[in-house]
Amino acid sequence: MTTSASVQMPMVLLSTRFDPHRAASRPTPWAAIGSTTLVIMAIGGIRLAVGWLDGELHDVGQGIANAAVHAGFLVGGGIATAGTQLPSLLPLLRASGVLFLASIASRFSPWGAALYLSAPILLFRDARRWPAFRGIGVARPSFKAAALGIATGASLGVHLLVSASLTLGYAVRVNHVSTYLTAVAYDIGAGALTAEWVFRGAVFSRCWQRWEFWPATCLSAALAVARYLLDPALPSAVEARAGAVFYMALLGVSACAFRAASGSLLPGYLATVTFFLAYRLLAL
Repeated sequence: MTTSASVQMPMVLLSTRFDPHRAASRPTPWAAIGSTTLVIMAIGGIRLAVGWLDGELHDVGQGIANAAVHAGFLVGGGIATAGTQLPSLLPLLRASGVLFLASIASRFSPWGAALYLSAPILLFRDARRWPAFRGIGVARPSFKAAALGIATGASLGVHLLVSASLTLGYAVRVNHVSTYLTAVAYDIGAGALTAEWVFRGAVFSRCWQRWEFWPATCLSAALAVARYLLDPALPSAVEARAGAVFYMALLGVSACAFRAASGSLLPGYLATVTFFLAYRLLAL
């Protein structure tokens, strides 16, 4: 490949509409956008309702609320992508069932969080059988793309740790190994999984089929930032919220670029997981 061709390829990528099936009519992205927005708005309502519960009911309710949010992302993104036919929704319902079990079990034992690890395996194995889901990035990427995803997440994670420790005075440590591993399992099987599925899969992929790269990316990243800002687990400090906007926006844009270049959601997913491995080291 010539040098000029190599330079032109990124420009073509960023200005060309994505259309894996040019013979088919382009689906509207509004279903993906609308369903995602509704789930994000529901986060606040579900969390508020759970806050009225006490004791073990609060723990169970919190687990159900967490699972409901992520299951909503999975199923909502699936409906926006493949419609409401039951066979295409079965992979999402199975993964959602695992999320409910893991979310409730992890409230009572750190070992319960291990169930989270099976969710991405089930979802990837089952969803890739459906052409609609392969069209939004349920596919195996190249080794180089996967490695670049990990490197990007690691770079952002290291930058976060250095900035937070040197500038804001946050400590970088693991107070309890079991707590850290539980949080990481949640990131792997719920947080990062559903974020990649809905924001880069359903929203970005569907919008990119009708729009150019940057409008689709900006909308996807904005919705992802809104999702994390509404998460009650995020500290209320101004610097923490400003950091969430900065890093989630960078991570969102990077994940969309990986999705566009590799044709797979996996590099962006690996970037998100790697970033949160570092984030969980902060004693907030």
